[in-house]
Amino acid sequence: MNTLTGALPGNFDESQLEVKPVAVTRWTARLVDPLIEQSYLDSRFADDRRRVLVLLGFIAAAGGLICIGRYIAFLAGHGALFALVPPLLPVATASAGAVLILRARSPHALEASLLACGVIVVLVRFTIMTVQPIIADNWLPLIVTSLFVIYLYLPVRLVVASVFASFYSAVSVTWWLTLYGGPLSAEQVYFGLLWIALANGLGFAAANALQRGQRMQYAQKYVMQQLLATDGLTGIANRRSFDEAIAREWRRCAGAGRPLSLLMIDVDYFKAYNDRFGHQKGDACLRRIARVLVDCIAAPEALVARYGGEEFVCLLPGADQRGAAKFARRVAAAMDRAALAHPTSPDGGRVTLSVGVATADAFVGDETGLLTLADELLYAAKNGGRNRIVSGELPFEQPVVAIRAA
Repeated sequence: MNTLTGALPGNFDESQLEVKPVAVTRWTARLVDPLIEQSYLDSRFADDRRRVLVLLGFIAAAGGLICIGRYIAFLAGHGALFALVPPLLPVATASAGAVLILRARSPHALEASLLACGVIVVLVRFTIMTVQPIIADNWLPLIVTSLFVIYLYLPVRLVVASVFASFYSAVSVTWWLTLYGGPLSAEQVYFGLLWIALANGLGFAAANALQRGQRMQYAQKYVMQQLLATDGLTGIANRRSFDEAIAREWRRCAGAGRPLSLLMIDVDYFKAYNDRFGHQKGDACLRRIARVLVDCIAAPEALVARYGGEEFVCLLPGADQRGAAKFARRVAAAMDRAALAHPTSPDGGRVTLSVGVATADAFVGDETGLLTLADELLYAAKNGGRNRIVSGELPFEQPVVAIRAA
């Protein structure tokens, strides 16, 4: 269950309504809560994929421009036709990589695709440098530049970037020493290794600061969204969160051809309860009812929210009229077991609920029709004597079915 519909603890009190800060690890630069980390990655997926495609576009464009220059040189009699092959390899690799990236549908798939492309690019680059030794004279600036691209530009997690950068560094040093180590002095080898070590250290530090900063910014936004979406008294979703959820689920269920049910719930004789016990006890009663409702939820996509005052709503995507009525009866049974005393209530001296159960199987217009029907059914339950469940379905053609809740 998400944060808004998770079960409330038994010793719930108002001090527990504070939204705890979302922590970010120091060295791996990830959000401690795996669900929030996944939410962060999902939120960046589209932009990250676009950024990778831009990089691949630059690689392909650079290879294409070099190829054009060498072809012009060939036509002028200053080069061989074979010289066109090396710059064509990055063009082909970048094009194949773009196809692979476009097929990625999740952050983890994007990361795996990037690693596969990265390994291929490493092999292609060192193959070209082996075939054309003149390029190897600039190997150190190329390696250092590539390391900073890996750490700071590729949209991968810091741990993954560090592992890939280490792999790239090891392959680079091995290739360099194998092909050119003989004539190199000890000083050249020392400074070459030093530059690679410094590039990895600086790249890691910069990437760590960047990714931690991005996640901390997301965490602050996330906490603010949780505060705005949570009812301050009961700790469940508030009216604003519910309005967003029902509009979203209406569109989603309409597109998928799934039913959508809504329970509108009112606490019977709640004014009399407040008059008898006072508002503090009344608030405690509402919190207990919220807990009962949340504990009845089984589906992770369902939502329990406080609609206002002593009214609650339960949004049940995928539940038909029969399933929603069964859920309403489960809520009524849970309230019986809770046995909240209400001496002035005519229904057995305990707190009871009136429930309107509205279901949409045919989706016409927007969610307003479902809300209106649930409200009408709730008032039918209250006018029928309270402590009742009244259900109906859109389009509203069948007579209302009234069931005594207890």
